[in-house]
Amino acid sequence: MKRQFDSELVITSLVEATLGNDATLRQRHLFQENLRSLVRLAKAEQVVEIKENVRRLTGAMESHQARRRAKAVLLAQRLPGILAAAQQTFEFDR
Repeated sequence: MKRQFDSELVITSLVEATLGNDATLRQRHLFQENLRSLVRLAKAEQVVEIKENVRRLTGAMESHQARRRAKAVLLAQRLPGILAAAQQTFEFDR
C-alpha cells in the first residue's frame, strides 16, 4: 500500500472544502496540482533558507572575501619588515 503524506491529506481536504461536490474532474485536478506546486515551492524555499542559515552560522566565507582576508594576513605578516626597511632608509639617507 502506498503511503499517503500529510501534505496530500491536507490538499485533498482543501480541494473538497473549496470546490465541494459541484466541481468537475478537471477543476479538481487543476486545483490539486496547483496546491502540489505550492507545496514543492515551499519545500524548495525552505531548503534554500536552511542552507543560507547554515552558511551564515558556520562562518563560511565567499571566495572573494577569503582571498581579501588572506591578502590582509600576508600583508600584516610582512608589514614589520617593510616598516623596518623604510625606517632604515629614512635614518641613513640623510
